Amino acid sequence: MNKDNLTNRTSFWTPTRLGITAGVLILTVAIVTAVYRPNRSGGVLTIKNGGAMTAPRALSEEVREENLRLISGPTKKFDDYKGKVLILDIWATWCGPCRQEIPHLIEIANNYRGQGVEVLGLTTEDPESDLDLVRGFAQQFRINYDIGFASRIVSSEIMQGRNGIPQTLILDRAGTVRKHFVGFHPQLSIPQMKSALEEVLAMNQ
Repeated sequence: MNKDNLTNRTSFWTPTRLGITAGVLILTVAIVTAVYRPNRSGGVLTIKNGGAMTAPRALSEEVREENLRLISGPTKKFDDYKGKVLILDIWATWCGPCRQEIPHLIEIANNYRGQGVEVLGLTTEDPESDLDLVRGFAQQFRINYDIGFASRIVSSEIMQGRNGIPQTLILDRAGTVRKHFVGFHPQLSIPQMKSALEEVLAMNQ
């Protein structure tokens, strides 16, 4: 190696360039750390934008008795789903991750219906002003499960103060919340949801 080449390589790594490179490496580590976090309570990987939180809880009587307005016309109550394993999805038509999740929920509804699984999607949108919008969306995506609207009472209790949608819960046949997923990750959420669903089904056999 001649002296000129050695000089050029040395001059390339200026303090500014070294600082920028170090900053990029630190940012990369921070992003990876934010996305992958260990769940100390259950020893299960918790994933931001798709992680499951396990805290079994019963729905309040007020929420169980709330009339859920469906786009098909009639109303239902959560108690109408008792005896079924219920996948409850809180979503909205404008939500990108919700749109990514819906085809997988359709697949789950198809594949698990014979095992007593129902899917219910409750949008956070306004039933008075957005009914036609939600109906059109459901037709466009060929949604094969119940779609309705989450009232303020329902969304407040279901989401438990956690921001962001979608939020997807799995309730056992007695109506107890067994799994609570916040957000959606295209590669990681569905395997986690299916594993959680199989676990809840096994509990209720």
